[in-house]
Amino acid sequence: MAFWSNANIEPKRSHRFLFEFTLPDGTTSQVYARNVSKPSFDVGQSEHKFLGQTYYYPSAISWSDVSAVLVNSMAPDFDALMHILLANSGYVSPDNVSTSGNAVDDAGTISKGAAVDALGPVLIKELDGDGRTIGQYTLNNAWVKSASFGDLDYGSEELQSISLTLRYDWASYTTRPGVSAG
Repeated sequence: MAFWSNANIEPKRSHRFLFEFTLPDGTTSQVYARNVSKPSFDVGQSEHKFLGQTYYYPSAISWSDVSAVLVNSMAPDFDALMHILLANSGYVSPDNVSTSGNAVDDAGTISKGAAVDALGPVLIKELDGDGRTIGQYTLNNAWVKSASFGDLDYGSEELQSISLTLRYDWASYTTRPGVSAG
C-alpha cells in the first residue's frame, strides 16, 4: 500500500538524520552536520563470450566515497580539530621533522590503522518524526580521504563549512527492531 493513502505509513525524510563520529577533543559531530551522502556501491562485472553471444556475471563490489558538510565553529574549532585528526592519523608536517646529522627523526606517514582509529566509528542514522533511529549505516574502517575548509567571502554572511570525503571498506545497515524491510 502506498504511504500517501495510509496515514500510519511514514516515508523517510532527508532532513531527519544524524551523522556521528567523535572528534579528537571528544566532541561528537552529530550537531554540526549540514548534509551527508548515504553509502552507495557498484557491482563489477565479468563478461564471457561464447558462440557469438556475450554473457555477464557479477563480480567484486566497490563502495563509493561518502561526502559530508559540517558547519564550522569557533568552539570547537573544526579547522584545528581536523589538523589534529590528520596528525593522529600519522601525518607529520615537514616543519615538525627534525634532523640530527644525516639522520631524519620524527618523520611519519599516514597508516590505515591510525587513520581509522583517529576517526573512530562513523554512523549515519535515519530518524523518524520522534527522533528515534529507524535505520543506521555504519561505515566500516572509515578514514578521512579529503577535507576542504571552505571559502572566505566579504560579500557573504553564510556559515562557514568544512567538506569531508570519507573512504571506507564497506557499509553495514541495521534497522530498529519492529521496522519492516518490506
